Amino acid sequence: MKTEISRFCGACADTIAPLPGVLDAAVAQFERRPEALGGALAVLNETRALLRSLTDKLQRQQAYLLIFGPLKSGKSTLMNAISGSYVSEVTSLPGYPCLVFVRDNAEARFSVTRYNGLESAFPDKAMLADVVTEAHHALAQQIRAAEARGEAFDPRTTFPEAIRRVDIQLPVPALAESSTVLVDTPGLYSRMNFGYDVLTREFRDSAACAVFVVKTDNLFLEQVFAEFNQLLGLFSRIFIVVNVDAGKRDLAPDGSLRPSAESEHPERVIEAFTTLSMAGPLREAYEAGRVRIHAVDLQGAAASLLSGEAGGSNNRVSFDAFLQDLTEYLNSSDYTREFIRDSLRQACSLCEEARLIAVGEEVAALATRQKERASEIASLDARLEATERLLATNWRAMFERFHEESMSSAAESIRTRTGAMREEMRIALERWFGNDESLSALCANHWNEALVNTGRSLFDDVRSHVGRAASTETAGLAASAQFVADMKVAGFSPVPAASAALNALSPSFDATPFPARIAVETMPVRKTFVDWLLFRRMAKVRTRLFGEMGTRDIPVAEKGRRLLEPARAALGKHLDAIVSERFPGTLERFAITHTYDFTTTATTAIQRSLRELRDGLVHEYNQLKKPYAVDEGVLAAVARLEEQADDVMSDICLLALQEGVTFNEGISLDAVRELGESSALLWLPPLLVG
Repeated sequence: MKTEISRFCGACADTIAPLPGVLDAAVAQFERRPEALGGALAVLNETRALLRSLTDKLQRQQAYLLIFGPLKSGKSTLMNAISGSYVSEVTSLPGYPCLVFVRDNAEARFSVTRYNGLESAFPDKAMLADVVTEAHHALAQQIRAAEARGEAFDPRTTFPEAIRRVDIQLPVPALAESSTVLVDTPGLYSRMNFGYDVLTREFRDSAACAVFVVKTDNLFLEQVFAEFNQLLGLFSRIFIVVNVDAGKRDLAPDGSLRPSAESEHPERVIEAFTTLSMAGPLREAYEAGRVRIHAVDLQGAAASLLSGEAGGSNNRVSFDAFLQDLTEYLNSSDYTREFIRDSLRQACSLCEEARLIAVGEEVAALATRQKERASEIASLDARLEATERLLATNWRAMFERFHEESMSSAAESIRTRTGAMREEMRIALERWFGNDESLSALCANHWNEALVNTGRSLFDDVRSHVGRAASTETAGLAASAQFVADMKVAGFSPVPAASAALNALSPSFDATPFPARIAVETMPVRKTFVDWLLFRRMAKVRTRLFGEMGTRDIPVAEKGRRLLEPARAALGKHLDAIVSERFPGTLERFAITHTYDFTTTATTAIQRSLRELRDGLVHEYNQLKKPYAVDEGVLAAVARLEEQADDVMSDICLLALQEGVTFNEGISLDAVRELGESSALLWLPPLLVG
C-alpha cells in the first residue's frame, strides 16, 4: 500500500506544484488592497493554508491523526501514549482555538502560522509558550470587542493576526516509524471555540482519521456529542477512545472502597453506550464500521510506555488493541483508496476556490473600478496633451488679429464720433454768435462738454470692444480649429482669466486732456474809431472786448460789429485745431495701451490658469495612477491564478481518472481525453463521488 500511495503522492504533488507560487503572488498583491479585497484575501490565505497541508501530506506521505474531545478529556495523554514520548508539555494550549501539529524531525523546531499566512519560527518551546500566551490575551480582547459591536467573530477577517496553527517538530521515533502527524485540537465547548467547521476544514477531504477522546463520566452526556455529527462528515474513520480511570473507586455496602465497575469492566460501559445511548448518524456510522470504540486507561498506558515498562498489563493490552486497530486501518486498502480519492477531491476543491476568487464580487468590483480608472486615465492623458499644446501657443500671434480689430474698431469709432462732435461744436459756435456769452463760455459751456463727452464715449467704445472680445468663447484669440478642440478636450475656457485680467485693469476715464481754451491774443478783432483815435494796441482792444481770460460777456450787437468774418474763420481754425490735437491721437493711444495691457495681462492670466489646470491634472493623474498600478498587479495575479487553477484542475481530473476513482454517470478516461484537457475541468465537480 505504501508503494501505491508513494506513486500517487508523487504524481499528485507534481500536479499541484504550480499552485503555491501563484497563490503566494496573489496574496502579496491582495495585501496591497486589504480594504477592497479583505474577504478575498481571507479566502486566499485559507486556501493557501489548506494547500500547504495537502502539499505536506503528499510530500511526506503522512497520515494526519486528529485528536478531538472536551477539555481535560485526556487528549494530551493520548498524544504522549501514541508518541511514546512526553510531547504534551509543548502541545498543551488550553482554550486557544488553533490546531497543533506534532511530527517527527531530527531537530526541534517550533513555529506558528497566523490566519494572514505569516509564519514565525522560535528557537525553543519557552518562547513559543510566551507568544501563544500573548496571542491568547489579544484574541480574547478582539472577541470581546466584536461582541460589543454585535458582530460575529471570524478570525479570518476580524482578526487575521490570530494564530491558526502551531507546528512542533521533535525527534519522535514512533511517529517517524508510522509516518503519522498528530494534530491536537482545542477542547470542545471552550470560551473561544469558533466551530470545528473552521478549524478542521483543511482535513475535510484529506482522508485523515480522527480520534475522539471522552471520559467515561461524560460518555452519556448528550452535549458531548453535540458536534460529533460534524466529525462524521469530515472523516472516513473515527475512533472513539473512552478514557477509563483504572484507579477509580466506588463505595461498598460495608463502607469500604472497591474498584469501580468502570475500572474492572470497561467493556460494559461501551456496551451500555452502544446499546442504550447511541442513535442517529452516530449509530449509522458505527454500524457501517466507520466508528470504532475502545476503552483505554490512557494515563496508565502512557505511563507504561514512557517508563519503558514491558507490555502485558491491562492498560497496555487495551491501548495496544486500539493502536493495532488504528494501524491496520492506516495500512489498509480502504485507507489508500480514501487517501487518493480525498486528496484529489481536496485538490479539486482548492482549485475551484482559487477560480472562484477570480470571479468573486470583490475582484469583479475591483476590475470594474479598474476599467473606470483606465478610462479616467486615458481622459486625463488626452487633457494633459491638449493642455500642453495650449501652453505652447504663440500668444502674440494669437492676439494679433485682436489688436488689428481693436484698432480698426477704435479708428472707426473715432472717425464717426469726431465728425459728429465737430458738427456739434460748429453749431455751438453759430449759436454763440447769436447770444451774449463770453468767449470762455463758448469753450466751457459748449465745446469742452462736447470734447469730454466724445472722449468718454470713445473711451467706453474701446473698453466695450475689448470687453466683448474677452467674453467670447476664445477671449479674443484668433483660435484655430485645433485650438478650439484642445480647449474642449482640456476642459479649459480662457474667458474667466480674460475677464479677471480685464477687471484687474479697470482704467477710469481721464477728462484732463480734452477741455480746451481759446487763445484771446490770436483772435482778429475789428477796431472802433475810438480805438484808432486813442491808438489802442490790439492786445488792449482784445482785452476790452473779451475781458481778462475771455470772461467778459459780449452782447450780440457788439459781436456783430467787432467779430467779423476773420474772427469767424479764426474760431473755425481754433475748433479744428482743438479737435485735431485731441482726436484721434489721445484715443488711439488709449486704445493701443488698453488693448496691449489687456492682451499682456490676459496672456499671463490664461497661462497661469493653464499651468494650474495642468498641475491639477498631473496631481489627479498621479492619484489615479498609483492605485491603478497596484490594481493592475492584483488583476494580473488574479488572471495567472485563474489560469493556473484551470490547468491544475484539468490535470487533476485526468489524474483522478487514471487512478480509477469512482465517477458519476460512467464517464471514462477515454471520453475525457476525447473532450480535451481544457474540457476536463468542466466535468470534475460532478464526477468525484462525494
